[in-house]
Amino acid sequence: MKKKTEELKTRILDGAVVLFIEKGIEKVTTRELTEHLGLSRSHIYHYFKGWQSLRLAALGRYMEKELEELTESLSGRESREKLSVIIKYYLPEGPDAVWQLYDSLWRLASHDVAYAELAERNMNCWMELIVGIIREGVEMKAFRATDAERVARQFVAMLNGYSENLIIHPSAEKCRLASDDLHDFIGHML
Repeated sequence: MKKKTEELKTRILDGAVVLFIEKGIEKVTTRELTEHLGLSRSHIYHYFKGWQSLRLAALGRYMEKELEELTESLSGRESREKLSVIIKYYLPEGPDAVWQLYDSLWRLASHDVAYAELAERNMNCWMELIVGIIREGVEMKAFRATDAERVARQFVAMLNGYSENLIIHPSAEKCRLASDDLHDFIGHML
């Protein structure tokens, strides 16, 4: 019974994310989710105390899963290559619905503490990953000794700045230039 409960809860969360990516967090209604899943509202609210708690849980699950998949894809790679993979992963070459999802989250976070806490947790996880890669590179002598936290903050700030620009006006050429700049930063700083 507990397994079925968890499966249904996961189905609700994953279904919500599909709609959030398709339409934006703010534009999805409970009714659309219930129709999408073929469930009643009572099913939704049996598992979640309210619409906001469902949205937060769905976004949290999605972001954790995304970071886990990226982390797995980095396994067995050298530190410099790991940063290259992150750059490629992070920068959209064209219109990107997932980045629109993150953009929606950031807008909500600017007005709502619960969304701000979720966004900050996600940013901290990304920062931990990148700091770990830099430290690993220093230990393996692939990078020169440096303040890993500081370089990671600078690297993430550049990633975020370029990605925001690419979300608004994406193009393969702008993405290539941003990637080149980030690789140049890595070459100079590490």
